[in-house]
Amino acid sequence: MNRLGALSQTNMIMDTVESLNKAQRMFIEAEQYGWGLAEGHVPELMGPIMNEQALKGVELKFLIPENLLSPDMSPSATARNIEARGLTDIPAIIALTEKEAAVCFRLVGGRMDYAGFHGKDPIFHNWVKDLFLYYWDKGKRA
Repeated sequence: MNRLGALSQTNMIMDTVESLNKAQRMFIEAEQYGWGLAEGHVPELMGPIMNEQALKGVELKFLIPENLLSPDMSPSATARNIEARGLTDIPAIIALTEKEAAVCFRLVGGRMDYAGFHGKDPIFHNWVKDLFLYYWDKGKRA
């Protein structure tokens, strides 16, 4: 909460489809890492993208609901740079690469809002990275 000012140099994306497309594009353009925090399964369309990126050496980390976590989560058995962990409560949706970041929060009633913030500003990027790593450390391994 103390660092919410980091959102000041971001773009607000109000459209759900635009927000999802932005996250997909981010993962396609990742060169070093792509990290995500999602409230459900990773979309099927992302499977081939994740496999291709993993084969290029991009580090992929995903946090998903703990009840969806299984030992065979990796899209490809040969990809060693893909890791998934589970959380009992998903506080936000995050897409993060070395180039940019995006985050969506829950609405007051608890439903996830797919409208969110996106940006390349280093302060915002570091805030989202710290948020992801905070929950990554709490995540349960498959």
